[in-house]
Amino acid sequence: MLSESSLARIQSAEGQLKKPVRLVLFTSDTGCASCPDMGELARALKKRFNRLALETYDVVMDRDKAEQYGVKHVPALVVQGAEGQSATFSGMIEDILLESLLSAISAISDGAAWFPDNIRRTLRHLTNDVSIRVFVESDCLLCRPVAETAIGLGLESALINAGIVVASDFPELVKKYGITTLPKTIFGENLHLDGHVTESEFLEMVFEAEGVKKDGPERKCLVCGNASPDIICPGCKNRIQAEAVDHKIRDERTGQPKT
Repeated sequence: MLSESSLARIQSAEGQLKKPVRLVLFTSDTGCASCPDMGELARALKKRFNRLALETYDVVMDRDKAEQYGVKHVPALVVQGAEGQSATFSGMIEDILLESLLSAISAISDGAAWFPDNIRRTLRHLTNDVSIRVFVESDCLLCRPVAETAIGLGLESALINAGIVVASDFPELVKKYGITTLPKTIFGENLHLDGHVTESEFLEMVFEAEGVKKDGPERKCLVCGNASPDIICPGCKNRIQAEAVDHKIRDERTGQPKT
């Protein structure tokens, strides 16, 4: 059963959405103890928000939809905007993770930018799909900023497949990736970072996972375009971090939900 605190938090959220938001829920009738609770949470969100559309699928019976959204494990809840950008939450959503989901719904509805312009411009260099998975726990305070950076990237670019995974709900994945520290961020299949990940580190790893090569005489910084042996030059790394912090402070002052 969905906790009273989760229901209370949903009821306290601003229910009037400016733009439509889609939730796509994947469950299974067998082998998924959290699926009924996730269904209850999704219905509570649908009841609370006026322009929220809810679609529900079985990961086995609706395999075409599962493949379309890249869902392999349940329960999974995809939050998606009108232009196709999305982020996927796998496992039971509650506590801090519920706050991140509500922030994503609000940001899509408001059409708000999660990042300053230099990060958004840099993301336009992407030409291929890149997956980001952040393993978290719902009560992990250190996990939230990393998870929300990944969510923001997924909502900024349709080429980024952002997934937030509740580690304790998927012990087989914890074993597969040798996870001992949370948060754990995996870019593609082979690039791993433990603990806090800055915005500039996220960008570097995203482009490295996409296949940007680090060597070559014509190597340039993706942000400023100047010659650089790194994907993002040291000067731009510093500016990205400074602007990201300033962006966050401004959003907190104006009440916008951001990373």
